[in-house]
Amino acid sequence: MKKPKPLLEIFTELMDPYHTPPAFLQEFREMLHEAAKRTGWRAPSAKAQLRQRAAARGRKVQREEDLALRRVFVAIFFKQLGRHLREKHGSVRTAQAIIGKFEAMKLERRPPMTVRTIQADIQFLRENGNFGV
Repeated sequence: MKKPKPLLEIFTELMDPYHTPPAFLQEFREMLHEAAKRTGWRAPSAKAQLRQRAAARGRKVQREEDLALRRVFVAIFFKQLGRHLREKHGSVRTAQAIIGKFEAMKLERRPPMTVRTIQADIQFLRENGNFGV
């Protein structure tokens, strides 16, 4: 039993000898666009795509700023912890103590954090020797 050719291969064969789409393919394209419009589909507008890209850049910048701010405060709070918590730098209690210090602060917008992110920040600071942690 012979498998049917995928639609992409059929179109590739039809368009191969032409540098510009032949008239019948142009008509087919317009038909597809019209059918899509009738069913409610809309081509993405350039304005919407630009807005989405700008929003994505903004989210990325905000994540990077949150990370930097959180790591600075983690380094400061880590140094203020008691010796027994500093010695167990990867423990849940150490991370919870740092989160408690964050919650005591009156920040306008607190960077997102969990026990795992605090532990990862402490590990990163220890591996890179940053801030004397």
